[in-house]
Amino acid sequence: MMRYVDKFKEFVSESKRVLRVTKKPTKDEYLTISKVSAIGILVIGFIGFLLHFIDEVAGLAVLAVVTVILIAGFMYWKQ
Repeated sequence: MMRYVDKFKEFVSESKRVLRVTKKPTKDEYLTISKVSAIGILVIGFIGFLLHFIDEVAGLAVLAVVTVILIAGFMYWKQ
C-alpha cells in the first residue's frame, strides 16, 4: 500500500515542478504554435483525402474489371 502512496507523492511533486517551470507563451510564440498546428492539421487532412481518393479510384477500377468479366462471361454463355 505504501508503494502506491509513494508513487502518488512523487507524481504530485513532479507535477508541481513542471507547473513552476512553465510560463505563459508570448504573442509570437502563440502565433507560431498556431501556425504549426494548422499546417499539421492540413497535412493530415490532405493525406486522408489522398487515401480516400485512391480507395475510390481503386474501387471503381475493380468494379469496371468485374463488370467486363461478367459481360464477357454472359456473352460466352449465351453462345
